[in-house]
Parts: sequence; C-alpha cells; structure tokens
Amino acid sequence: MSRTDRGRETVERARALVPAGEVLLGQHGVFLAERAPRPGCFRRPRALRWERRTLGSWLTLPVLGAARLYGVTWNPVEALVESITEREPKGKKKPGEPFHGGWDSMAGHLARAVTPRTKNSTAVLMQVTDRRVQVVYVSQARFLTGRAGAAEVGWGTDLRNVTWIRDRSDVAGGDHEVGFADGSWCSVHFGGQGWSRMSDVFPVRLTHLDPVLVPVPVPG
Repeated sequence: MSRTDRGRETVERARALVPAGEVLLGQHGVFLAERAPRPGCFRRPRALRWERRTLGSWLTLPVLGAARLYGVTWNPVEALVESITEREPKGKKKPGEPFHGGWDSMAGHLARAVTPRTKNSTAVLMQVTDRRVQVVYVSQARFLTGRAGAAEVGWGTDLRNVTWIRDRSDVAGGDHEVGFADGSWCSVHFGGQGWSRMSDVFPVRLTHLDPVLVPVPVPG
C-alpha cells in the first residue's frame, strides 16, 4: 500500500468517527508544537487500549525509550523524572508563549489528548464539526499486519469553548495556538499538506500580530 493510499484510508476511517447528525468542517493530523511543554507519562491518556502490540512495535520499544530518555534533556535522571511525574508547566505565562493553564485546564486536556499512550503507531487527528472539536486516534498497525487496526474518539469539547485560533507560522509553519473559554491556550502543530486551511474552519482566527483574546468574567 502506497503512502498516499495509507493517508487516504486513515482520513476516511477518521471521518467515520464524526457523530451522526454533525457536519465535518475540517480535520487534520495534529501534534504538540515543538516548543510546547509535554505532559508527563501518567497525564497522557491510554488510547486504543484493546489493540494488541505488533512485532514491529515491540522491536522499536528500546529505540523509542532511549530517544525519550536522552532527547528531553542531557541529564537522563531528570528526563526520567519529568517523563513519569505529573508536573505542572513551569513559570508565569504571558501572550506569545506556547502554553497557558494547568494540565486540568481545557488547553491542558488538549495537550494530553494529542500525546496519547498507544501500543502501536497511531495517527492523531483533530476534527472540527459544526458542533464540536475532537481528537481522534487511528491505528497504523494495518500497514504492518494487513488487518485494519482500531480507531476511536478521544477528547472533545463543544465548539463554543474554543474562543480563538492563532496562526503562529512566524515560529514554525503549521504551528497554531488554540484558545479556550477558560482563558487557557495550547500550541499545536498541523503537519503535512493543507495545514494552512485547517484554521479556516474555526469561528475566530487571529494572526501572530493580533493580541490573545482573554475572556472577561461575567458578574454574578
């Protein structure tokens, strides 16, 4: 199966996860932006948990483990601690920084959703419908076993909770900050062709020159 055919199948299987009665406005592969903080291992959700690990996945475990251990920091002990602890993002955040809000904020839930723990290689896509934003997972195990892998919906929220999306291609092409009604935001990366069209499906779109929109509390 060619790479184009694989991509087409992944897109179609993700499209089948759109809730009945909703209109899919856009979907694209999504990752955390490189400069955004990564949630610790125990903060990341388990996805496709009923899927069996393929032989190829078992063989790459040592490589992935070593990359994770030594790629985060030059200090392997510190890297191990950071990868398993539930540590909140450090420092006071301000507009222009890649993440604002704790891991239990809406932005934190998005960051956790796009970094799932899976047994096999998995495509992570963001979908925007006329009602919601959701993250879906499509296993890539089929391309090793010949059998279709699992697919499921992960985190999602009402579209009204997403107050803006901000293009940060001034930092890296495909980077966007997604802002939420609770005042939090998270930087994600839309990879591959067509990333520039993904932001068009959100109600409020900002450039990197526009200020972050912080919700004003309504008096009780």
